[in-house]
Amino acid sequence: MFDSIKHWFDSLEQQSHLFEHNDDEVLHSALASVLYHVLSADKHLGVREKHEFQRILKQEFELDDDQVEHLYLAARGSTADVHSDLHTVNFYLKHNPAVRMTFMRKLLQLIDVEGVHPLELEIFYEALHEVFPEVKIMGEDEQL
Repeated sequence: MFDSIKHWFDSLEQQSHLFEHNDDEVLHSALASVLYHVLSADKHLGVREKHEFQRILKQEFELDDDQVEHLYLAARGSTADVHSDLHTVNFYLKHNPAVRMTFMRKLLQLIDVEGVHPLELEIFYEALHEVFPEVKIMGEDEQL
């Protein structure tokens, strides 16, 4: 699982000293990457979207400007796929439903900045099923 996050450290010239704990950087990197995947799903990164990305990381995850810029550059230069990052997010957040809900609300907020694109919505649903697998199971049960 943690092989997927190795790209964060490989994509930067030197390892960050902006986070106190390695786990904090891994989680925030994965969160930033998922947000960036949503932003770039439509192949157009608008100024408003980038601003919302920065605002979410800064305010909701209590990061400073240097940390946010570090995460943005790492996410932009990353070659990892959204699936690996979602697994990492889920690993760290699985025992905290309130934080998982906050993450999903922030994804919705980000998707809505410049109108919902089908690829952005697809990533949102994938994130929903990864972070809240019980939702997918409930949907499958209703189809039976």
